[in-house]
Amino acid sequence: MKNNKFIIFDLDGTLIDTLEGIKDGLNLTLKELNIDKCYLKEEVKTFIGNGARILFKKALNREFSESEYSLYLKNYEKTQYISPFFNNVLNTLISLKSKGYILLINSNKPDELLQKLIKNKFNGQEKELFIDIKGERKEIKRKPDPTYLNELIKSLDLNKENGFYCGDSIVDLKAANNLNLKSIIVSYGYGDKNEILNNHPSFFIDDFSKVEEIVERYGK
Repeated sequence: MKNNKFIIFDLDGTLIDTLEGIKDGLNLTLKELNIDKCYLKEEVKTFIGNGARILFKKALNREFSESEYSLYLKNYEKTQYISPFFNNVLNTLISLKSKGYILLINSNKPDELLQKLIKNKFNGQEKELFIDIKGERKEIKRKPDPTYLNELIKSLDLNKENGFYCGDSIVDLKAANNLNLKSIIVSYGYGDKNEILNNHPSFFIDDFSKVEEIVERYGK
């Protein structure tokens, strides 16, 4: 596979608009915990990027018990399926795969929830589209740590000169830099645009369909 172009994708804010589901699951949990707080989407957006535990801690503004966290995950699983694809995501992924690109998903979302959401949204197509789909697991360090993906890239015999990392946040940009991959950051996601631009992504796009044009033109 060494000379094949490959693209690693973030999920939340990049492929799927999960913000509404995250907000609903979080607010439902707060209600059940008798916490007098109801977050708006714009507030929840600032919590996303470093995994569910950090998101939940930011929302509570305190440490939490495992039972509280388990309740949040249970509620989020209920609400996450309302999440739609962003514009041009599915057709672009299908086109990229048809041209022989190797596609992967790397997310800080808890892996069990990620797998269920992927299966629900891709309706079986994920098995054909992606060679690897991974969320947060205890044995895997969260991005931007490059350990897991470096090992995966090596095991698949991929050449990093042919690789791209596509996401929406500063965490994804740092992940790309730590992996020595070209970064594609989407403007429509949940990341802070100024922070991202100040850190100079390789490409900053407003439409997911531009991913295909970039990898075709700038991949080695």
